[in-house]
Amino acid sequence: MTDLLIKNARVIDGSGAPSFAADIAVSAGVITHVAAAIDLPYLETIDGSGLVVSPGFIDMHTHSDFSLLLEPTAGSRVRQGITTEVTGNCGGSPGPILDSGSEPFMEYMSDLGVLYKRRLSPEDWNWKTLDGFYARLAAKGTAVNLVPLVGHSTLRANVMGYDNSAPNHDQMEEMKRLLTIELEKGAFGLSSGLIYHPGAFAQTGELAELARVVKDFNGIYATHMRSEGKFLFEAVDEALAVARESGVSLQISHLKCETPAMWGKGTLLLEKIHQARRDGLLVNFDQYPYTAYHTGLLEIFPVWAKEGGSSKMIEILNNSRTREKVMADMVTPPVDWDNPMEDLGWDRIQIMGYTRQGNLPLNGLTVAAMAKARGLDPLEAVCQVFCEENGALAMIVFAMSEQDVVTIMQDPYGMIGSDGRSVTPSGPASGSPVHPRYYGTFARVLGNYVREKKIISLEQAVHKMTGMPAEKLGLTDRGLIREGLAADLVLFDPETVRDVATFEDSHRYAEGIPYVFVNGKAVIFNGNHTGNLPGKKLLRDA
Repeated sequence: MTDLLIKNARVIDGSGAPSFAADIAVSAGVITHVAAAIDLPYLETIDGSGLVVSPGFIDMHTHSDFSLLLEPTAGSRVRQGITTEVTGNCGGSPGPILDSGSEPFMEYMSDLGVLYKRRLSPEDWNWKTLDGFYARLAAKGTAVNLVPLVGHSTLRANVMGYDNSAPNHDQMEEMKRLLTIELEKGAFGLSSGLIYHPGAFAQTGELAELARVVKDFNGIYATHMRSEGKFLFEAVDEALAVARESGVSLQISHLKCETPAMWGKGTLLLEKIHQARRDGLLVNFDQYPYTAYHTGLLEIFPVWAKEGGSSKMIEILNNSRTREKVMADMVTPPVDWDNPMEDLGWDRIQIMGYTRQGNLPLNGLTVAAMAKARGLDPLEAVCQVFCEENGALAMIVFAMSEQDVVTIMQDPYGMIGSDGRSVTPSGPASGSPVHPRYYGTFARVLGNYVREKKIISLEQAVHKMTGMPAEKLGLTDRGLIREGLAADLVLFDPETVRDVATFEDSHRYAEGIPYVFVNGKAVIFNGNHTGNLPGKKLLRDA
């Protein structure tokens, strides 16, 4: 008896090959048959007429680690067709945690996992290893599969705190030891976030030495580079140097031309990556289909001021002398650091995450509007609210050009990554706007860039979301529609699929994706969430 039979579907199998008509049979979480006119007894059937069936989407870049503890149904993820999330990105993973390093690790979490640090009581932060954290998630259940990375900043915070120096021999060996333990337990590689401290203190040699450990396990090194703005090309050179010195498979996170000075340079950027591939390096990247990015408000401040984390930043801003120096460095040219505000106006930044009762109406306002409401200079207003909210604010910055988004999307070596989290419109994150990419990334590619703008074909888009990331990660049991592979499946309407989340109204689910199956279990069925939690931590093939 077949568990599920999908009839009359248009199959896009994830390989990049043209679509074809077929029926699909699923039993015990595995695709058992892909053929024309399957005639088998079944427990459940779906008429796929007018729908595309594809492998479940693999989100190459997410930050759902903590949010899944609070919202395991992963509404914003599964309703846009995501069945697998790569977590632990940008240098930040929930473990390992050493007793000796727990204080700097929790300071780092003030920036990375602030909402969840507020929501989880101290006794709930009781895991010590990354593997232990995912065991905790497994006990609760999740709607999506998980592919964990080990965060470089997490390693450094535990071993070195916020020390702005190169690791000594013992410290380097300790970071390698911790990394090795997690890789042996199934982590898929290492991530770095080189604009965030303490990870930003690392130099190329340190990263390459850790990457060599990853190479030994056939893992990947995913990097949020040191710059995505005015020093973008130098940052790419550094990422390529790490890959060259270590031999690791490199994944450049959320590739973009972030500042007006870089607009129009997408083609030159991609040629650098293509040359590296011709030289034998294993280089890929991911992107999200928006012209605005989302990060912590801490990142708006000069490097020297923010390198001690949010707590130190608040001390600096509460001292009139150092506060004046911060403000002067932010507006006085020449700017010799990666200032997010360079060539942008205060109307290009939204701030969110306010929790003080009197500040709640400010959620989602631009800095210009917020400052006007307070009767302050914009820069003074930013400093003020940062301190009032204990540094726990985020910002969305409208800093990229649409043409570069298109150019990067058309490249054959790019994948799709939302850089989002698992949230729901009624959950813990609902009180504040989020970037619409949390809800709409994959549907936006299919609706806006495939159907409306015809930037890439439907088969190309699905390949970027399924077969290509599975191959990069070494997931041989999913990512394609093949007999014997895991039944992570998405059925969507190519004529109606679309993102509806906006920067003004962000907590809105994507449309046109009526069915999503994870490991053969229905998570979205006929447009409704079933409540099933069939996700699991996936295993890296040796």
